[in-house]
Amino acid sequence: MSVFDHCLRSRNYVNVVVAGKHALPQWLTMDAAVVHCTEGIGIWQWASNDQDSEPDVVMACCGDTPTLEILAAVSILRQHLPDLKIRVINVVDLMKLQPSTEHPHGLTELEYDSLFTKNKHIIFGFHGYPWLVHRLTYAAPTAICMCAATKRRVRSRLRLTCGCKTISIGFT
Repeated sequence: MSVFDHCLRSRNYVNVVVAGKHALPQWLTMDAAVVHCTEGIGIWQWASNDQDSEPDVVMACCGDTPTLEILAAVSILRQHLPDLKIRVINVVDLMKLQPSTEHPHGLTELEYDSLFTKNKHIIFGFHGYPWLVHRLTYAAPTAICMCAATKRRVRSRLRLTCGCKTISIGFT
């Protein structure tokens, strides 16, 4: 609701809203959603367990289904690797991934590093083209550690694309 409200109020912008048809969990209160959507990106402290320390891995997501998938993955990781420190980042505005020198919504290097760290692996859940995330983050020092995990179903196999690598998993 917050994103749609923002789009209706904005002027001289081209806004793209991708919305599903099914009810989904609401992760934030309306007030928190307004703040998060205004920022365009942020750490979800309630889903993270790296408070006051460096994470071992950053799990980021953009979109409703990728958010569900990342939160499920975090839950599984916590169950099997309870000592793993995980930071969860949710992205509402993909342009936040670009440097501030390239786009007015972009992050400064300091802002980017405070979210994604300087040297930790990043798994980015996104149901778009994986090269899009890599192109938006090309200038970031952690871009080399970023895995844009997109999924495409090809016949009876799931293809996970992580940067230049594609992993194909069979399922029934």
